[in-house]
Amino acid sequence: MPDIDFQFKSDTVCCISDIHIGVHQNSQMWLDICEQWGDWLISELKNKQIKDIIICGDLFHYRDEVAVNTIHYASKFMKKFKDFNIIMLVGNHDAYYKDRSDVNSLTIFSGWSNVYIVDCNVQTVTHGDKKISFVPWGIKSKDIPKSDIILGHFEIENFHMNGHFVCKHGVRPSDLLKKSDLVISGHFHKRDQREYSNGTIQYLGNPYQMDFGDAGQTKGYYLLDITNKQLEFTENIQSPTHQKILLSDLVNDCDITKQTIKRIQNNIVRFIVDKNISPDEMDQLLRVLSKYKPLTISTDYNINFDKFGLEDGDADLSGVSIEHAIEEFVNLLDVENKQKIIDYTTNLYNKCK
Repeated sequence: MPDIDFQFKSDTVCCISDIHIGVHQNSQMWLDICEQWGDWLISELKNKQIKDIIICGDLFHYRDEVAVNTIHYASKFMKKFKDFNIIMLVGNHDAYYKDRSDVNSLTIFSGWSNVYIVDCNVQTVTHGDKKISFVPWGIKSKDIPKSDIILGHFEIENFHMNGHFVCKHGVRPSDLLKKSDLVISGHFHKRDQREYSNGTIQYLGNPYQMDFGDAGQTKGYYLLDITNKQLEFTENIQSPTHQKILLSDLVNDCDITKQTIKRIQNNIVRFIVDKNISPDEMDQLLRVLSKYKPLTISTDYNINFDKFGLEDGDADLSGVSIEHAIEEFVNLLDVENKQKIIDYTTNLYNKCK
């Protein structure tokens, strides 16, 4: 592949991925969260004198259509980064088609002087003595040239798709490591680094928590030193996190502790009702929790599941987790592809709850 007309301004570049502008039905709250994160990142990079950014796919969330308010916001958001040199790869959420990236939402930034879009072909840059290849969604591993560093939007088998599932298909790690001993990828939202005998694969993860599937995970950005091929992670401590507060823990503590208050303030809270409580007590407790100013608070009842009536009898799923209930229920059904149904339904639950 010929080199593209793009030059990094320094040896160290910022690597991020999976911003997903428009997530959660183009919610204004989530657009605000993205803006606050963007302002924080700009401040961080300017303080560290970083002038180059690589976005490894999925700037947008919805692939088939992008809402007008999201387009409007995305334009304002990217203008905030006018002082940075940016390479953007098309991810699967940016691409209209499932297996190719030539038709994509990133075309609205075509012609911007500080933005270079990598869409339907592998593109390469030479920086010093290092050859760096950029790989958009839909490119087969056989079409990737041998490089010192590869950055892409890959679906790699045996890596965590999120906090619950491991990818059982996709490109083999060995096929990518034949092309480079350092592969950096977007796509999966869980940060994950694997060291192999012939190289390293690093999933960047999303830059801030986006649903309860991300709960408990550390998010942030990476700095890549091109000269020595080293990555340095910086944690995002600015954005709200997803917190599950259990009623049983509050009962055991006999109070709302300072630690619990810290978890609630300015965060997205799911109050798990895992003990019996009267409606009046529940209302009073929610009012108390709301005084600590969560960004949002909702409830999830995790007790006394009803029995599912089936032809062969009732299946008692009381007292188990919802994920386990889904698995048990699907296994009791007379349907094909049970594991696929379990994986899809559980993943959907963890994203939407």
